[in-house]
Amino acid sequence: MKKLAMLVAVSGMCASAQMLDLSSLDKLAAKAKEVHRVSLDKNQLQMFMKMNSDEDKKDQDLKKVLNGMASVQVRNFEFEKAGEYSDSDLDAVRAQIAKMQNCTSIVDSKEKDEHSQIFLCSDEGKGTGLAIVAAEPKEVSVVYIRGSMNLSDLGKLNGVMGITDFSNGKSKNDQK
Repeated sequence: MKKLAMLVAVSGMCASAQMLDLSSLDKLAAKAKEVHRVSLDKNQLQMFMKMNSDEDKKDQDLKKVLNGMASVQVRNFEFEKAGEYSDSDLDAVRAQIAKMQNCTSIVDSKEKDEHSQIFLCSDEGKGTGLAIVAAEPKEVSVVYIRGSMNLSDLGKLNGVMGITDFSNGKSKNDQK
């Protein structure tokens, strides 16, 4: 779960106007020992901002970051043993991202039984989204965030919504 939180934090740049159809990943849920799904649209993100209504500087910075987000989609599957899914199970998601206008693969890393990709979406030099597809022998994660945000804002998401606080390596949930 900590890897998932790190992926969400790293992906805080956000993607183009399309939503991903992640239904092709539903078949993995039946095989997984743990399944984590996050789907937040603009309205739900706005509600979160209202719930977190403190007036200190950190909360104001967080609200600014979240205000630029249009949606967050996360799917994470953890398996009992390696081989319970195939890297090709992620091909439909990868194909969707590759077809998105102004979305480019910036990292494609294959190492033994692992395959990770990061796609950056932009429009006129501004980040409009980020997608991460990460496959390890016993874990699969897909993160897609769309909206307007820059990389310097990533630290403002530390410790929020289960995202790891990189200053101390723990999420707020871990600290309780």
